[in-house]
Amino acid sequence: MMVVRAHADVRGDVSMKQDHDTVVETAGGATEERTDRRGRGVFAIVLLALLLLCAITTVVQTLTLSGEDEVVRGVIENLECLQCHTELIPEFDREVVHKPFMAEQCTTCHTPHGVIETETIIGGATQALKRARVLVEWLPVKIVLDMFDSGETVVEGGGEAKRVTETPVKGADSELVLPGNELCMMCHGDMGAMRNAAYPHAPFANGNCVDCHDPHASDHTNMLTMDVQNLCVTCHPIGRELSRAQAHAPVEGFHCLDCHDPHGSAYKGILVDNQRDLCFTCHPSVARLSGMSVQHGPYANDACTDCHEPHGSDSMPLLRAEEPRLCYMCHPEIESDFRMASHHPVGTVTLNCTGCHDAHATNYAALLYDNDNGICYDCHARPIQATYDRSGHKNTPCWGCHTPHGSNWGPLLKAAQPEVCFPCHERRSFDDAAGGHKNHPVRPVYYDVNAKSRLTCTTTCHGPHGTSHNFMLRHYDSPQDGNCLICHAVTPGDRVGVDF
Repeated sequence: MMVVRAHADVRGDVSMKQDHDTVVETAGGATEERTDRRGRGVFAIVLLALLLLCAITTVVQTLTLSGEDEVVRGVIENLECLQCHTELIPEFDREVVHKPFMAEQCTTCHTPHGVIETETIIGGATQALKRARVLVEWLPVKIVLDMFDSGETVVEGGGEAKRVTETPVKGADSELVLPGNELCMMCHGDMGAMRNAAYPHAPFANGNCVDCHDPHASDHTNMLTMDVQNLCVTCHPIGRELSRAQAHAPVEGFHCLDCHDPHGSAYKGILVDNQRDLCFTCHPSVARLSGMSVQHGPYANDACTDCHEPHGSDSMPLLRAEEPRLCYMCHPEIESDFRMASHHPVGTVTLNCTGCHDAHATNYAALLYDNDNGICYDCHARPIQATYDRSGHKNTPCWGCHTPHGSNWGPLLKAAQPEVCFPCHERRSFDDAAGGHKNHPVRPVYYDVNAKSRLTCTTTCHGPHGTSHNFMLRHYDSPQDGNCLICHAVTPGDRVGVDF
């Protein structure tokens, strides 16, 4: 037997399988011609039997190719490419298979490639019988293919026969029919608008779809290269956030797509919605505050992450920093108030900014929880509330005299005494320094012998938060002189106080 091989290039859309020319050369005499006829008769009978067996096998296969046999169907449909790309055959058994790949549409994405290998075989009936035995070994798929498109043509004329077989083999590398940033859009054009989104995902914008998706088949939804819970962290490591004291629940569960769009978004951070509405889906208790009249700037302006870390934080609840340092980032002038001589104990375990102010929204000015003295009574209910609400000061809010953050005059007064009293109490009637009136001195330059401190309106005479006596006197009702005698009296044997 003699075999001669040759190659020819395949280009464009020319099929990898060509019609084959066979040249038959005969030699002989009458005796050889009769022998060849008998051989051909035997071969014809064997071939008919094989053809019948192939037909039966093909029908059975066709009827049973369903369900678990989808892999076989895929192999048959894609056999032209898969006869070289055998490493792709297992892909048909995966959970999700790309439709062009399953439907033998490889050239939808790839340009065809390869060469034709030509093989010439010279032989007689003996060679034909050997070939028949080989064919039987490849049943059922191989026989079906050889029966309808074997790649060979035999012309008999007695004696020896020459067969010319052309077989496609892998050649030069195939290329994609379009650049990567355009190819997927041929079928997935509905996603094209996302490429113009204000905030596109980098792999999507750059056409690197295969960074996340397998182009042939996958065991994961949407043909992802791995489970979505693990895929994002291959490019976006968040181990540091997860190791913090508090991790955001979606991040802790690796549910990135609960908040982020994998392709593109109109919102910063590739969020699936604006921050307020997105956060409201899981935080309805905060959503109900959106109808209140006074709203915190970040809350009103869709900037939840100005205060909260979206992934993880060491400051509860997911704050970017602990209070009050977080608040000082936007309110530096308030920080200076808390450095004054008299100030609320903000920044301690006793009190923080959100002890008085709501961080999101309220119906009261300055985001306070209340619009009257009630907010102060939360901490100062006893003994102040019981007397203050019945006193002459009852219509004056606490912040009429006190500053809420810090002051240079204690306790948190807006001004020193007696100046803090003069906005409501006419100065010339109560200030000994005004108009030459003989008013009682109430300035710190004098000494209160009873209180043993600098003399003011409230050291011994008046209780600013109310008392059980008239005129808010601390010890006796007026006009009794008991209040005066506390300081202006002579005790037998000892001189106490000051006489006038």
